Amino acid sequence: MDSKNIHIACCHMKGKILWEKVSGNEWSFVGEGDDFNDELVEGFIGSFFQDPEVYFVIDRHNSFSVAREEAALKVKSALKDQVITLCNHSFSKMIEFHYIGVAKHGAVSS
Repeated sequence: MDSKNIHIACCHMKGKILWEKVSGNEWSFVGEGDDFNDELVEGFIGSFFQDPEVYFVIDRHNSFSVAREEAALKVKSALKDQVITLCNHSFSKMIEFHYIGVAKHGAVSS
């Protein structure tokens, strides 16, 4: 799938995601820049997604498939001033990272 179609599908399905709450809040602190918690994010991505690859979605021109093991490092390096979404290839599970250092996760209700 090309970048534009990945972005369109992700945006379309994002409205169907039920964001999970942790301690009463959808957003959790993951850090940004030097404070980015690599181990926490890597561990969560590994446990949340079962597929070996996930989509890395920024915008219509910068969306692509990436190996699950590389996703946390790519998020850390690209998080500077944009929102990044990781999702499985069926767009049914997502993690959204905001550049202020927080993230939320969820899945489509079955």
